Amino acid sequence: MKLNDLYWFLGTFVIIYLFYLFTYVIGKKKKYNKEKVPIELGYLIRKYRLDVNKVNYKKLMNQIGIVSAFDIAFTATFMFMFVKNIYLSIILGAVMIIPLIIISFNILGSVYKKKGLIKNGNKKN
Repeated sequence: MKLNDLYWFLGTFVIIYLFYLFTYVIGKKKKYNKEKVPIELGYLIRKYRLDVNKVNYKKLMNQIGIVSAFDIAFTATFMFMFVKNIYLSIILGAVMIIPLIIISFNILGSVYKKKGLIKNGNKKN
C-alpha cells in the first residue's frame, strides 16, 4: 500500500462522511421520524429490533455515517489499487460492497444488541 492509496482512502472517507453528516446528522433530520427513516437505520430496526427511543438518535446516525463512509472508502480504495479496467472495477465494486455493508452493519447491530438497546431488552450501563 502506497501513501497515495492512504490519501485516497482518507479523502474518500472524509468526503462521504461529511456528506452524510450534513445530510442526516446536522441537516433537517434531528429527531427520529418513523415515516422518513434512512435505509441503514431501517435495516437495524428490522433486523435487531433496535429501539430508537432508547438510543441517542444523533449519535446513532453519526455511527451509521462512519460505517457507511468506511464501506464506500474501502471499496473505492480497493478498486483504485488493484483493478485498472473501469468496467471491471464498477462490477467488482458493486459485488464487493454488498457483503461489506452487511458485515459492518451486523457488527454495529451486535454492539447495540449487547448494550441492550433493543425492544424488550434492558439497557446495560
